[in-house]
Amino acid sequence: MRSFKFWKRVSIRPGNLSIIRVLLIISLVFLFQLTRIEAAPLLASPCTLEWDQPQDPMVAGFALYYGVTGSGTTNYLDVGMTNVVTVYNLLAYTNYFFFVAAYNAGGVESAPSGVVYYSPPALSTLKITSSSGVTMNLQFRAAPGSACRVEYTPSLNPTQWQTLGSATADADGNVILLEGLPGNLLTRFYRAALP
Repeated sequence: MRSFKFWKRVSIRPGNLSIIRVLLIISLVFLFQLTRIEAAPLLASPCTLEWDQPQDPMVAGFALYYGVTGSGTTNYLDVGMTNVVTVYNLLAYTNYFFFVAAYNAGGVESAPSGVVYYSPPALSTLKITSSSGVTMNLQFRAAPGSACRVEYTPSLNPTQWQTLGSATADADGNVILLEGLPGNLLTRFYRAALP
C-alpha cells in the first residue's frame, strides 16, 4: 500500500503579507468571539416569602424590596395586605436580598424588616408522597414554562438513571408526575432534572 503526501509550495511576496496578516487577525477575532458565546441565564424555581402579620390597625399594606446582592438595584413590589408572596423570574444560583416594610394609608413606611439572603435553585426539592401504596406523587417547582423530567434508578451503586417522565412547569412553577408502582418493586431513587 502506498501513501502519498501532497505539498504545495507557496511563495509570499511583500504585497501579499499584509493581506495574510489581516486574514489571520480576522480569523483570530472570529475564534475569540466563538469562545465568548454564553448560555442563557437559568431561571430559578419560584421563591415564596412569608412574614408575621402585625396587629397594628394602622397598617394598610406591605412593600417587598429585593435585588441581587451587591448590584445596587432594589426592586419594589406592593403586595397589599397579604403576608405571603411568591417572586418569579429570579436567576438560579444568584445571591438575592429581601426585606419588607409596612405602610399606612398615607403611604408612610415603617422601618424595614431584617434582611433575608437567598440563592434560589433552578429546581426545588423533589417531594414524594405515596397514594394508597400503589401510586407515587412526585412534585417539585421550576421556573414557569420550564421543560423538566424526573429520573429514577433502582440502586445508587451503580446508578442507572432512566427517565420516568417529562413535564412542563405550570404558570405557578409546579411540576407533578404520577407513577404507578410495580408490585415487585423494593427500592427506587428519584431525581428531578432539566434537559
